[in-house]
Amino acid sequence: MYMKRGTILIWILIAFKTIAQTDPEEHFVRIDSLEKIVYNTIGNDDAPPGLLEVYRELTELYKSLPMETQVEYGKRLLSYSDKLSNDEIKISVLELLANASFQIDDYSNSIEYYYRVFNLYNIAGDEINSARTLLHIGHNYYQECKYIKAKDYYERALLIFKRNQEFIGVAESLKSIAMILAHWGEYDKALKRNQEALSFCQDLGDKHSTASIFFSIGTIYQELGDLAGANSNFHKSLHLYEELNDLTSIVMTICHIGDVYLKSGSPAEALEYYIRADMISSKTTDKKLNAEVAYNIGKAYNIKGEFLKALDYQRKALRLYETIDNQKSITETYAELGLIYYNLGHYNKALFYLEHGNEIARSINYKYLLVSYAQRLSEVYAQLGDYRQAYANYLTYIAGRDEINLKERQFKTDELQAKYFLTVKQSEVDELKHVEQLNKVQIKNQQLLILFVIFILVISLILSIIFRLKYVQNQKLNIQLSLQKRAIEDQQHEMEELNINLKKANASKDKFFSIIAHDLKNPFNSLLGLSDLLIEDYDSLDESDRKEFIAQIKASGDRIYSLLQNLLIWGRSQLGKIVPSREKLQVLALMEETISITQPHANGKNISVKTSVSDDVFVFADKNMISTVLLNLVTNAIKFTPSGGEVEVHGYHKGNTVEIMVADTGIGISKENQEKLFHLDEKVQTDGTNKEKGTGLGLILCKDFIEKNDGRIWVESDEGAGCWICFTLPASGSENRSQTFRNHPPRDIAHLQHVG
Repeated sequence: MYMKRGTILIWILIAFKTIAQTDPEEHFVRIDSLEKIVYNTIGNDDAPPGLLEVYRELTELYKSLPMETQVEYGKRLLSYSDKLSNDEIKISVLELLANASFQIDDYSNSIEYYYRVFNLYNIAGDEINSARTLLHIGHNYYQECKYIKAKDYYERALLIFKRNQEFIGVAESLKSIAMILAHWGEYDKALKRNQEALSFCQDLGDKHSTASIFFSIGTIYQELGDLAGANSNFHKSLHLYEELNDLTSIVMTICHIGDVYLKSGSPAEALEYYIRADMISSKTTDKKLNAEVAYNIGKAYNIKGEFLKALDYQRKALRLYETIDNQKSITETYAELGLIYYNLGHYNKALFYLEHGNEIARSINYKYLLVSYAQRLSEVYAQLGDYRQAYANYLTYIAGRDEINLKERQFKTDELQAKYFLTVKQSEVDELKHVEQLNKVQIKNQQLLILFVIFILVISLILSIIFRLKYVQNQKLNIQLSLQKRAIEDQQHEMEELNINLKKANASKDKFFSIIAHDLKNPFNSLLGLSDLLIEDYDSLDESDRKEFIAQIKASGDRIYSLLQNLLIWGRSQLGKIVPSREKLQVLALMEETISITQPHANGKNISVKTSVSDDVFVFADKNMISTVLLNLVTNAIKFTPSGGEVEVHGYHKGNTVEIMVADTGIGISKENQEKLFHLDEKVQTDGTNKEKGTGLGLILCKDFIEKNDGRIWVESDEGAGCWICFTLPASGSENRSQTFRNHPPRDIAHLQHVG
């Protein structure tokens, strides 16, 4: 079963031990449930917590399935993991695919997967695992007979392991390089490398690696024909594997000891070891291992001449290989069954197995075995008397054999050529090293001179830097002083402005309290005087006089209340206690609310109050403030409009603002007084049309509130021809801006039916 190259590399098969084969059906339910979890994560950029464990469990479950199934399931899992940003998940899936591809001899794909793993480990900065991946890539190139490439990857891994003092990795790399050297026939170098690796493993107390190296040394002695040396090292390896209770490695090592006896012409002794291996392998569920042992036993019985026993074991091997769908091993077993039936003289049965095996070998392009099949089919057809088929198969055998020999010769030529180029390259490297040594001496002398010059330059540079730093430091100090001077001047300027503003504020406050004191004096005098008269002359006054006195007292009280109300609001505003709470407000609703409050006053003077505003005009402002502004302006308009006049309130969009205008047909305001309005330090007092008193404080509050809501207020008037006071506010988004730029209402009071 084991071919020459497989014999030398048996330690690789140990390194890639297949997880014990179990019935895949036992895992399908668990696999399905885990794959559903994985599928549900598709579309997420980041892996949710616990997903890495799900992928790891899935890959472990896949390892219990046949290798071809592992590849199929692994590719599906890889398509999911590629959509995640978690490199650990990708590595676990890629390593599964790489190992499974290696086991089914798909080396090109295995190399591709391992390259991706190597890149991910490099990105993560994991040098140890990067080096292990390089070893795996080297194993694949070895199996492809690309020994120079394989050796290059082994040596790269060796350098990384040495740099990181990972001595197990060093030992494995040395062992792999020894394998290449043994293949090239450089057995002394191969044994030396293995001895170096063995020394590392024994010092570290690593029994498993030590056993593997003894095994590798045994295969080298086997190639040299030193069967005693091979047997001795295989037994050392076996002893360590038995201590470790590594059943798979025990079975494979015992089989190799059997191979030694079989090669030495002792099939009986070989059978003893093969049967011992069979007893141990039966304790495992590894179907591939059991099949290989059965195949070896069958082969030994066939050589010994016990053909019926050979048939039993080869049929057993065939059944096991078919359960794991190992096509390569199946076709090899068919070839062995055909040979046994040929030895028994059952040529038709031999033909049946050989033809079936030949078809499988052709389907997987197993060229070496196709040549063997052609030779055996030629012999069987000759025994059956079908000489035409016998001759045709013989020609196929000759052509195939010549092709293989040609390829082997070409391969040997290429290998020798590559080794020659390596030798030439090494010679060039040695020559370059010699030239480099000579150059180093010259360079050293030049360096001394350069160092002296550099020393002088450095001293000069240091002195220059010191002077430069001093200069820069002085410049910085000058700049800092200049900045400090400027800051002091700015602070002085700010202080002067603050003093001026403070003086203005104090003057305004004094003026304001002077106005309030003066305006409060008259209504209080009136209130007190009328109260005294009413008390003293109550009995002598008739009912109408009493009512008139009471009405005048109420008017004085209302006047005092209005003054105090405005005073309190103004005081709170100046203290900053009134902070706008802005919201979306419908202007029409505000106007209607204001008119409902002022309507009794207007009715008393027979004044018509009208509004002209669309219901889609909204502002973004404080409701209480704007309501106060509208109430003050409409009240003033009514106050200064004669009986029978009109007051109109307009609102319309103007760009990103809303402009509101309160117009009346009253007495108007002179140009001189227009300039004094909205200023606390200017006193403007005009009686209403019914002798109503006013201080102008309401307009000052209006200006303050409008500005707090990011608007502005102004007055336009012709004395004796009415007045309109306008203010703007930020517009809020309305549901219908079809009238955003409506025409302004006419500003000529004479064309307004008094106002409109």
